[in-house]
Amino acid sequence: MNNAFLPDYLRRIDKLRKSLADHELDALLVFSQANRRYLTGFTARDVAIGESSGYVLITQEKALLLVNSLYIEHAQKEVTAVEPFLVKDKPNIVISDLLRYLGLHKVGFERDYVTYGFIDDLRSHLEDRVELIPVKGLVEAQRVIKDPYEQNMISEAAKIADAAFSKMLDQISPGMTEKQVARLLDNLMIELGAEGPSFETIVAAGPNAARPHHEPTDRPVQEGEPIIVDMGAFYRGYCSDMTRTFCLGKPDSKFEEVYNIVLEAHNTARSAIRAGLDGGEIDAIARGIIDQAGYGEAFTHSLGHGVGLEVHEKPSLRKNSEDVLQEGMVVTIEPGIYISGWGGVRIESLVLVDNGPSVLSQAPIFKNR
Repeated sequence: MNNAFLPDYLRRIDKLRKSLADHELDALLVFSQANRRYLTGFTARDVAIGESSGYVLITQEKALLLVNSLYIEHAQKEVTAVEPFLVKDKPNIVISDLLRYLGLHKVGFERDYVTYGFIDDLRSHLEDRVELIPVKGLVEAQRVIKDPYEQNMISEAAKIADAAFSKMLDQISPGMTEKQVARLLDNLMIELGAEGPSFETIVAAGPNAARPHHEPTDRPVQEGEPIIVDMGAFYRGYCSDMTRTFCLGKPDSKFEEVYNIVLEAHNTARSAIRAGLDGGEIDAIARGIIDQAGYGEAFTHSLGHGVGLEVHEKPSLRKNSEDVLQEGMVVTIEPGIYISGWGGVRIESLVLVDNGPSVLSQAPIFKNR
């Protein structure tokens, strides 16, 4: 494989070390599963926030992956840019001993991915000999720009979702339940090479389509009603995210009207994606079209978000967002209109920001089948 399409963990760690120096930190304790994978390539997943499969400690001289006996062999076989370190006691005891042994004084920790109890216990073991400093977004600031390897993985995840959606269209029929359609899509993505869905697949039919994050039910899909499918594939650690709305059979005039408005908002905003614009400016383009059509209050969420190791990342494309788009970011464009008692329409595409927008979602956009 071309080296451009291999993850460069050493470069990522070196960049983080520069950030630590800028923040006057001796080290960073990484608790986020996604950040751990980004820095080390370790693929084990956490059971829960209090049941981690590993912690990362980055100093100016060392890069350690701290794991217990359940994961040490996995780590030794999988990671090369960091040193696996076997945790033989309670993690907070081992970490406190390690921080003191390394002579560290100011250690940052990812405040959003660890419990208060863990840090409180860690502080009690350190006895004020090491200052623990809560930090936010140090690794995420690097992750927001996708390198060629990451762009390739996200593109492959998008292709899998596209193919699964197209295959589903050949099999869906009136009378199938939302749950059945969702399971079909999940199974198709796995058959096509995904590790699984990148989030719980949404299939929302008829009035259920008025709920942007509807959970599939046993309600059958019917002819002539809006059907929203929001789906993504999880491939080699990376996510895709895509939404299509359609109906089986002939759509009614309401569907035609709402669909055309959302499609115009989607296409116009998608075409406007450029490095240098901020998320608020892109959101305003789509929102302005929907407002002008008289459905402003029915567009109830932000226009989009970043996608990568997690399905929701920076940047944010929403009202007043000052997140500036940069080349290498991958974002969604997903305007929608939702009408209680009738249903809704959402169209979402995954876009790579480069010289212009490069659309990764290639599943067909159409009104009815």
